[in-house]
Amino acid sequence: MPGIGLFFAAAYRWLAPRRRWLFAVTLLVLVASAWAASSLRLEENIATMLPDGNSGVAEDFQLLQEAPFARKLVISVRADTGSDPARLPAVVDSLAAALDPGLFIHLASGPDQRLQTRLMPWLIDSLPNLASADDLAAMAKRLEGGGAGEALRRSYEQLLGPEGWALKNMIRRDPLDLRRIGLEKLRYLNLVPGVRLVDNHFVSADGRSALLLAETPIAITDSAGAAALEQGFEQARRQLPAGYSALLVSAHRYTLANARVIQQDLWWILGCSGVALLLIFVLLLRSLRAVYVFLIPVAVLAFAGLAVAVRYPTVSAITLGFGAVLMGITVDFGLHVYYALRYGQGSSADLIGRVARPVLFGGLTTIAAFAVLLGSDLPGQRQLALFSIAGLTAALLLALLVLPHLVPVGSQPMALPRPVSSRPSARRRRLLVLMVWALFCSWCAWQAPKVEINGDLRRMSLVPPELAAAEKRLAAEWGGFRDQAMIWTRAGAPDTALSSAAAVAQSLTAAELPMVSLAPLVPPAGVQAQNRERWQAFWTGPRGVEILAALEREAAALGFAAGAFEPFRQSLVAPAPQITLAGAREAGLGSLVDALVVPSGEGIRILTLTPDSPRVAALVAGLGPALRLVSPARFREEIGSAISSDFLRFISGAGLLAGALLILLFRRVGKVLTAALPVVTGLLGMFGIMGFWGIEFNLFNIVATILVIGLGMDYGIFMVCRYSEGQDMATGRAILASGLTTLAGFGALVLGRHPALHSIGVTVLLGIGCAIPAALLVIPALYGRRQVGR
Repeated sequence: MPGIGLFFAAAYRWLAPRRRWLFAVTLLVLVASAWAASSLRLEENIATMLPDGNSGVAEDFQLLQEAPFARKLVISVRADTGSDPARLPAVVDSLAAALDPGLFIHLASGPDQRLQTRLMPWLIDSLPNLASADDLAAMAKRLEGGGAGEALRRSYEQLLGPEGWALKNMIRRDPLDLRRIGLEKLRYLNLVPGVRLVDNHFVSADGRSALLLAETPIAITDSAGAAALEQGFEQARRQLPAGYSALLVSAHRYTLANARVIQQDLWWILGCSGVALLLIFVLLLRSLRAVYVFLIPVAVLAFAGLAVAVRYPTVSAITLGFGAVLMGITVDFGLHVYYALRYGQGSSADLIGRVARPVLFGGLTTIAAFAVLLGSDLPGQRQLALFSIAGLTAALLLALLVLPHLVPVGSQPMALPRPVSSRPSARRRRLLVLMVWALFCSWCAWQAPKVEINGDLRRMSLVPPELAAAEKRLAAEWGGFRDQAMIWTRAGAPDTALSSAAAVAQSLTAAELPMVSLAPLVPPAGVQAQNRERWQAFWTGPRGVEILAALEREAAALGFAAGAFEPFRQSLVAPAPQITLAGAREAGLGSLVDALVVPSGEGIRILTLTPDSPRVAALVAGLGPALRLVSPARFREEIGSAISSDFLRFISGAGLLAGALLILLFRRVGKVLTAALPVVTGLLGMFGIMGFWGIEFNLFNIVATILVIGLGMDYGIFMVCRYSEGQDMATGRAILASGLTTLAGFGALVLGRHPALHSIGVTVLLGIGCAIPAALLVIPALYGRRQVGR
């Protein structure tokens, strides 16, 4: 008996007279673990399955969260067919008044009111800093040759109109309508394309929808708060007059939908898994003592939950949902010990010593496979790894140290199987098995390259049909303003960030690409200084003097008093104050500036928005490392690349660790390769069937692959031990029972509605479903005419 077997045999003998203490301590630890694990706080959002380190993907995800509208509540009010769209402003105002002010704050249905009184004077004062050489050339072309007189006559007509009194001071400061230079640059701050202003309300291009923006103190990850938010919106929406509808789009609604589904799935999956395990035990074990084996996975959940609770303040609900899988895995160890004791012949200590080695190494291979996930950049995968490792370790200890004292020895002894038949019919059956296996593996290897990697976050979380419809309607009414590419400057001093943003704006303009940018309205200090110098040179030069003379002549002809436009003349030569971000905020542009300027620990970042396209990616790449391009499409590609990289890293790591354990266990190349056969078959089968059915590979499938490696190794170890070392002990029946319990766990996950849980369940069901026949049929066929025990 190897050293490991001797150790556990000795442990059994030492604990046998101390069983009461063993059971008492075990029960005490179990109760304490269950009590501590009950304090777990669940987190239902997808963030736990995204990088949290310093990787580029982690930074991009953080920047995506800082995008305009990413954290805002977007409400669109629609006038249905037959309803009067002219009432939209009043309907929006009534809806805003009905919303709970504790949940919906900073409501905005139109521009800041200060725009009407502060923006235009600020634009006029800022003209010397804003006007570029091209702007001055266009202005001169418009005002020369009688253009100045025509511009003044239009201003004169405005003074004669109903709004003339309100425009008097503005026209004194800008009789030639030079403010259009600033207004042209202001259009680059339009975050919603096609929006119109009707009674100072945001209205869609077709005039039948109005926009209401809001913020909320509720965190995006707060599912309980999201429920209150949705309820508050529904209460307000019910007060809308007939013929008008409203929809709410926000990240909170996705959090709530996923939280509800995961909570429902947890009860359903754990319940179904428990019932399936119980049925398997009743049908295969047929003994009341088997209930102790059944209690191992139940106890393991408490120990695993405790380990995660100690390490993490909040735990992903997906991790807890993985408990169904863990129940199916950890029961395997108890099953092998149970079958060894129930059907074996000899003393309990001897039987435990014989089965301990394959059970221990089988568990260690699975633990080793999960251990590679501890180095993941994804907190959810690290949680899952710790949860699984703690559960598997507890299951091994319970199966090898506690369970043997609860199961009677040799209650149904089983004779060793007869030697493998050498009759032609038996040889033909073995040959048939190997041929079918080889053909199946070849077909899977052909189909496997068809598997596509999908990094779309929406495919990893639940998107209910009503939310998908709301997003589609919002895009139809207001354009895809939530899906644009974002070009971020590196964090730095304000003027450094403005310089980088100006370079982006210049390149996008040269490429004739639309954009939302702060740079045209707030140029960097150096550009402003150049603009001021050109401005003053123009108005003191011959062309400027001639335009001013034409203005005076036309003013006299129209009957304006002498000096009527003295404020305008003084502004042309007076030093203009530098444009700053603070000044733009004071002018009423605060919400727009704050949407495009994000504070950073090292200064600020400035955002530029533009439609996502390969041209933009090439353009940003040519501007150097001071910029970062982030977009939903690009982020999906980065996630896909990260999945590929992690897959290769984790699979190679898990394979090397498990292979090292196999070498340590068997120390012969033939046995090692034979034991690895279920793993190879399981992986080929999983990827081959996924490729054939068009099932895409995502972040959660990495976990599934790790499981196939760990469990496939377990099956291979036991079957090789059976045929090469004579350790039958009902191994085939134990592997069948353990495989069925594992499939029961994953089968329960397949029933889940949440894509993450369902995805893990489907892929591992495929992998384990191929690994089990390989262990039970192919390995015996490879051993051929050898007898058990030889």
